[in-house]
Amino acid sequence: MVQQIGFNGARKRYHRVFWPAMILYVIVLFTGIWYLKTNEPAPWVTALVAVGMALPACLIIWAQLRWIVETDEYTRLRNLKAYAVSTAITISGLFVIGFLQRFDMVQQFDVFWIGPFFLATYGGVTCAPRVFGKTV
Repeated sequence: MVQQIGFNGARKRYHRVFWPAMILYVIVLFTGIWYLKTNEPAPWVTALVAVGMALPACLIIWAQLRWIVETDEYTRLRNLKAYAVSTAITISGLFVIGFLQRFDMVQQFDVFWIGPFFLATYGGVTCAPRVFGKTV
């Protein structure tokens, strides 16, 4: 169990992981795409570049979860509720799209877009109470 270190301390720890991971993500993304377009690498190199692009994003998600655990009860509750609602929206959407695909009503789509959709939904759910003036 992670010890509660206070909101400001948790935010500082989060930013110490978030910004280097985000910078690494951008660097790996652009250099990886450039390398794959200018060369004809072996399949294992392509796989290595793809995993290298995903790892900083995974690190950011883990840092965010650590931040949630280390903050106060109110912030933790608010963010965990946002995660739960975002998960419910994302999975519900996947069920609907899955059945539409099953009956050939919509085309297949890349599973890559599930992650960005979830994160965008999480951001929207997190910001909605502030926009509409409601709390938890």
